Amino acid sequence: MCGIVAYVDCDSCQLVPITEAQLDASLHSILHRGPDSNGRYIDPSNRVGLGHTRLSIIDLDGGQQPISNKTNTIHIIVNGEFYDFERIREELIAAGHTFKTSSDSEIALHLYEEYGYSFLEHLRGEFALCLWDTKRSIFLAARDRFGIKPLYYANKDGRLYIASEIKAFPPLGLKMAWDIDSIVQGGPITDMRTPFAGISKIPPGHYITTTLSGTFRVERYWDADYPDKRVKDPRSIEEMIEGVRSRLVEAVRQRLRSDVPVGIYLSGGVDSSCIAGIATKILREKDPSAQIRAFTISFPEGNHLDEGPVAERTAEFCDAIFDKLEITDELVAEAFSDAIWHFEMPVANLNGVSKFLLSKFVRDAGYKVVLTGEGSDEHFAGYKFFEPDYLLEPDLAASFPTLSEKDRADLLNYHESNAQLKAYGSLAGKVEIDDSPIPKRMLNGIVTPQLIGKFLYVNKEVYTDSALQRTGVPDPSLAIASGLSGEARRKIAHNWHPLHSALYCENKTILPNGLCNFLGDRGEMAHSIEARTPFLDHFLTEYVNGLPPKTGELVEKWILREAVKPYITEELYLRTKHPFFAPAARNNYSPVSELFRQKLTKESCEALGWLKWEGVADIMSQYFETGDQVIHNSLLVLTSYVILGEKFQVPTYTTFCNTAL
Repeated sequence: MCGIVAYVDCDSCQLVPITEAQLDASLHSILHRGPDSNGRYIDPSNRVGLGHTRLSIIDLDGGQQPISNKTNTIHIIVNGEFYDFERIREELIAAGHTFKTSSDSEIALHLYEEYGYSFLEHLRGEFALCLWDTKRSIFLAARDRFGIKPLYYANKDGRLYIASEIKAFPPLGLKMAWDIDSIVQGGPITDMRTPFAGISKIPPGHYITTTLSGTFRVERYWDADYPDKRVKDPRSIEEMIEGVRSRLVEAVRQRLRSDVPVGIYLSGGVDSSCIAGIATKILREKDPSAQIRAFTISFPEGNHLDEGPVAERTAEFCDAIFDKLEITDELVAEAFSDAIWHFEMPVANLNGVSKFLLSKFVRDAGYKVVLTGEGSDEHFAGYKFFEPDYLLEPDLAASFPTLSEKDRADLLNYHESNAQLKAYGSLAGKVEIDDSPIPKRMLNGIVTPQLIGKFLYVNKEVYTDSALQRTGVPDPSLAIASGLSGEARRKIAHNWHPLHSALYCENKTILPNGLCNFLGDRGEMAHSIEARTPFLDHFLTEYVNGLPPKTGELVEKWILREAVKPYITEELYLRTKHPFFAPAARNNYSPVSELFRQKLTKESCEALGWLKWEGVADIMSQYFETGDQVIHNSLLVLTSYVILGEKFQVPTYTTFCNTAL
């Protein structure tokens, strides 16, 4: 796990070369991602630079980067982990390749030599990488299939900039500006935009290439797919359960490979608990007394939100070493600004800040690597809000009994009459958006994009008139629908069951932009922690995506529960899902409420340039009078933007200068 920085000058006549000192300063800004060592490569032409900060996990002594091939004509920097690399390495050696290190990262370079751009399909794991081929004068940057590892780019005035984090750009000379359209439409969650003009995320499953003559391309190398909803699946339930079980066990096995100890983030749910059980069984194949170390968040002030006791019982079941971090309002409020600086995007709840604190706790315990349960709900339909989309159409793919038409219609009517937008609790709440009907028409009537779009939504009354004139009416669900590829929208309209369509939308939005960002890499790497996600092993997800919409009983993640039953307690097998939510501010004078008062002032709103103080003051008053959860979430978003503006020293927004960088 590491941090990477790169640049390519595609117009050598007009650009002032980036200096070694600038590249070093850029690397220093993301030193938390790789405190163990750093390295850089600058092409003799002075038009290409690669920088790398390293967190040593594999080949502790010999895996320094950048890595070059035998003839020093190809250079690569990698952030992440490649699994099953030893088998691939042996195959490449047999084919005549010579390796300089024993690290997993080097296989990418030799696979590129062997397969060209198709090398990416041979990689298994979470990664972001940059490669410079001097013979072909081609620069390539790629991101893993699910966006587990971050990678940002800016293509400005003849120079391409790449970095693991946005904060690495200003030392290279980039000037920051607000992307007001992205902010109003929820771009940091709904698509590949960021809050900053001209800075985008490389989409998951994509790579970009550029040449010294200026050719620039964004290409997809992988995408999720689902079966035709009209074709019956011939497999038995038993076969499907075993298919899930065997692939999940193998995914965990691959992610236990490390030259340093591996722990686990353990919650009170099935996902992380089954990983703990599977990992323990695998470790004890070689050492019968092996124990995994489990790290858990507890909310002693959160009452029903505290999963600490359940996690502790699971740890006892697995005979794991159990460590618990108690999260208080004071800790969250104190850490909020630092967390937002690392997330580089706003948050609508305090979950990410809690995980941020947990990662520090793990680092202080002497660990660098943990397993996590992220990605399960996005593939096994674990969220309650997926249910209305499942009910939109009959399930014709299953070869076993499904809901009758009457039962399906009754359940769908229940959801519609019971305000289905409340199904995800504080994510949707009572937020009112004048949604356009167009997204539903584009996406076969599914409602999941509306719920996702509300995640960073703030009432339009807080924005200045000039900002709204620039962006139009907020419609984040339209941003989601528009951000999907035309091919995906065609399959949603004609081929995929609505549940699969909803899962696809979740996998393109909340998963890479939320769960893998502020609930994943950014909070973890802020404290030099590498998290590994077995549920996002693409061999597993491709199998799960190919299952019929409904498998077995209408219980969330039923097939996963059956597959992992040998590895979890009966309590967890029977327990309904409890989404991970850190408690909100509890009263007007809680530390988080005080944070709102400190950060959301007339001066700070005017400094942003796109917030209307009267509107902000109004919703703050409403919150302090009512304690409304939705307003609380909006205040977290606005506070986040104030902090980002301060940390990145973003100039005040004006209607006529909101251009890229």
